[in-house]
Amino acid sequence: MKNVFTSPRKLTLLSLSILTALAMPVYAEEQAVDTRNVTITATRTEQEIKETPSAVEVITREDLDKIGAHNLADALQMATSINVSAPAMAGSNITVRGMSTRHSLILINGKRLVSEGSYSTANSYELERINMENVERIEIVRGPVSSMYGSDALGGVINIITRKPEKEEFTFSLSPQRYSDKFSVGNENYFLRYDSGKNSKWSWIVSADRTETDAYTNDDGTAENQFGQRDNFNLEGTYDLSDDTFLDVSINLLREDLKGRTTETSGALRNDTYDNTRDQFSLGLRGKAKNGDYQIRTYYGEHEKINKSFLDSTGQLTDFDVSKRKTWTLEGHLSTQIADNHLLTTGGEIRKEEYRGTRIGTGNNIFDITYGNITKQGSEADMDYSAIYVQDEWLVNDRLLVIPSVRYDDSNRFSGNVSPKLGMTYKMNDNSRLKLNVGKGFKAPTLDDMYMEMTKRMAGMTVHVTGNPDLKPEKSTSYELAIEGERGNTFGKLSYFVNDVKDLISTNTKVSFVPGVGMRADSKYLNEDKADIDGVEFEIGRKLTDKLTLKLNYTYLDATGTTGQRLEGRAKQQGTVQLHYDDNRENGISAVLWNEWKKDYLYSSNDDIHKTYALWNVSVNKKWNENFSSQLGVKNIFNKKDAELNLMGSMVHAGMTFTL
Repeated sequence: MKNVFTSPRKLTLLSLSILTALAMPVYAEEQAVDTRNVTITATRTEQEIKETPSAVEVITREDLDKIGAHNLADALQMATSINVSAPAMAGSNITVRGMSTRHSLILINGKRLVSEGSYSTANSYELERINMENVERIEIVRGPVSSMYGSDALGGVINIITRKPEKEEFTFSLSPQRYSDKFSVGNENYFLRYDSGKNSKWSWIVSADRTETDAYTNDDGTAENQFGQRDNFNLEGTYDLSDDTFLDVSINLLREDLKGRTTETSGALRNDTYDNTRDQFSLGLRGKAKNGDYQIRTYYGEHEKINKSFLDSTGQLTDFDVSKRKTWTLEGHLSTQIADNHLLTTGGEIRKEEYRGTRIGTGNNIFDITYGNITKQGSEADMDYSAIYVQDEWLVNDRLLVIPSVRYDDSNRFSGNVSPKLGMTYKMNDNSRLKLNVGKGFKAPTLDDMYMEMTKRMAGMTVHVTGNPDLKPEKSTSYELAIEGERGNTFGKLSYFVNDVKDLISTNTKVSFVPGVGMRADSKYLNEDKADIDGVEFEIGRKLTDKLTLKLNYTYLDATGTTGQRLEGRAKQQGTVQLHYDDNRENGISAVLWNEWKKDYLYSSNDDIHKTYALWNVSVNKKWNENFSSQLGVKNIFNKKDAELNLMGSMVHAGMTFTL
């Protein structure tokens, strides 16, 4: 296996031979692979995964239970071509096909989140905020999807689909996690949910969860992670206006009371507090028409952050920052069957953003804010978006499906952008398909990117970051060719993808010594980078018995920047090997043992630090009866530790779920 992993050419040849065999007609064998999974994210319409041209992966409710996933970062551990890391123990980072965290669009039920928008924090905290207990499935589309979703989807889309009420019941779960070396350190996860079932024409789900995270203390007595308490409250309701028309409402509230400690170069400890709140509200109408279906909805969100810094020795306030973001969105789409072989989807979106805080410097509506003996100045910025899109699902014949789509986005902060895409699925026979995607993507600069004005003490250095109102949108051109198929108990897919990105936003940083201040780093955002990302994805699985399934995924990635240098935070090769067990009983046991590995992970290009490592994990889920189930697992079984990668050793996690 080692020789295969270290030779992309050998792997490609092996993959082609396997998939060629899969592509051969099968007449007598029973197809044992379930290909009935459906996606709505790739095309905004319900479509079988094997039919859609896009590279799609669905993480089911059963998958989440089996691995004991508590948050989104946990849920993505075994996903193809996704790397999850925690570089600073404050939030998590992901790369999708080599594209960074801020280039992935995270949605909940197709709706954007109001969240952090800076170059370094966009999406990072959401991977730990989004609790999995209330999730039905996660749909992942790899590759740019700007033709349907506009800005931010350069790497792909991660759409979390929440559960729908089926019958009246009450659910409670407790999920503790503990480091094996420091068993008093870890976190506690509590979850409550009430499902109303169908009550007249209303159906409701009301849920609340709490995560309490301990401080992880290093050998020098400091704690780098954010610790404290995070609470979520969610209400999702549907009212049946008629048999084919539904009114959807939702309320989602987040409260974070977190702390952290860092060590300054002078030896002084600084305590930080992070008081974050988020309120989101949504109202939507959806239904079926004579020849299709439609949806129109509006949603509003506010996200407020207050960060304060104190000297550990005296409790004196040394710095603070505040920010408040507001977004309002109105969107809708209509899908109509045009003749027997065309499904036409048209839609549009209007979105408005407002940002008020001490870390932007527009000079608009300047205000002063005071905490303790410190007064800081802030200002405001806003951005208006609008977009229209159209897509045709054209069934040319029994073998060929062609899906062209195009979207036009406009804003008061950047010029209009056109994002076309063409996808095709060709059925070579009943058990194999050839897929092709060609498209363009873009990501508009955020208000933070354009108007950032931040000065902060970090790691013993004064850091000053300045935005750039002249930034252009980042743009990409992507190509993808894939072959996939099933033969008996075996299924597989081989994909080759190219993503060429230009006008990437990066920071130009100058470090100097300032008398009386010390070391100072001045950074400004510029469109000075590009990225050439090519890769090969290989997925294969086999149902060994009626209870055991073996799966493997592998990605070879060649990700380079402007001067041909490798991009940091990416592995040259990565993959997972998974052994799944399910006794297929109503009250039974399911389990998974998996190895996730990285080869030639570039941690730091400046210091030329490369990492190669593998982590073993195991999780077992037992359903005792219709009212009680339990879960037990170990992450990083062999206690791998690496301070630079923030691998803190093995962690034991457990869970109990009661349903009444």
